[in-house]
Amino acid sequence: MAIGSWTPENEKSALTIDDKWLQRCIVISDEDRLEELPAPFTEDEQRTYGVFMRVSQDQWQAVATDLSNDDIVHLIRFFTRAEKLISGWDAGKESPAIWLNKVLRSRGEKLDRDMLLWIRNNTDNRFIPNGGL
Repeated sequence: MAIGSWTPENEKSALTIDDKWLQRCIVISDEDRLEELPAPFTEDEQRTYGVFMRVSQDQWQAVATDLSNDDIVHLIRFFTRAEKLISGWDAGKESPAIWLNKVLRSRGEKLDRDMLLWIRNNTDNRFIPNGGL
């Protein structure tokens, strides 16, 4: 079991979300390999990328600007399962899945019923997909 590391808030805001890593996450979801998590990532990668589970909504909105709606849905799927399957990646009300869902909604898109049911069946995080109410 890996132990997560703590990153101060002021350092989190200076982080840049790695586009190549996001593409890997999208591919894992697209190829329906979510249940392989955390195997596609080394322990070092798990520690390095785990910090992105709790970066700000603004950072996720910025990175999502160039993503298609399909890519965003794949990332929502990825982060929903990653939070449960990768030690130290729990995010609660700060989950990237929430921030990415807000991006979809700002584009006039909503998750369909099947996706909402899938999320409910694949996470223990009660805040996904809409955040705190």
